[in-house]
Amino acid sequence: MNLDWTYEEFSAFAMLYAASVDAEIDPEEEALIQQRLDDRSYRRVKAVYEECSDSECINTILGYQKKFMTDKAGRERLLSDLREVFEADHRYTAVEREIMHLFKRLLES
Repeated sequence: MNLDWTYEEFSAFAMLYAASVDAEIDPEEEALIQQRLDDRSYRRVKAVYEECSDSECINTILGYQKKFMTDKAGRERLLSDLREVFEADHRYTAVEREIMHLFKRLLES
């Protein structure tokens, strides 16, 4: 997938994917993600997300490594965004902690 997103658009996409790993995106999670973009941009990013399979989402996220995550600071920025969405509903479950661990491993490879 060849998208030319800003960091905010890319981050919103990654956050949507992360928020959905427990089968649904909670209203608190979606509200947090929506705040990052104007309404038109959010709808566009969410439409792309909704059309992607899990593997396409992961490939899209990894496809932006060279643009936004070339160093530890860039990886930590995205991981911080993902943790923020996991904590949006005031729960940070064991499943979410494990997903964070998997994201860390993916982004470091």
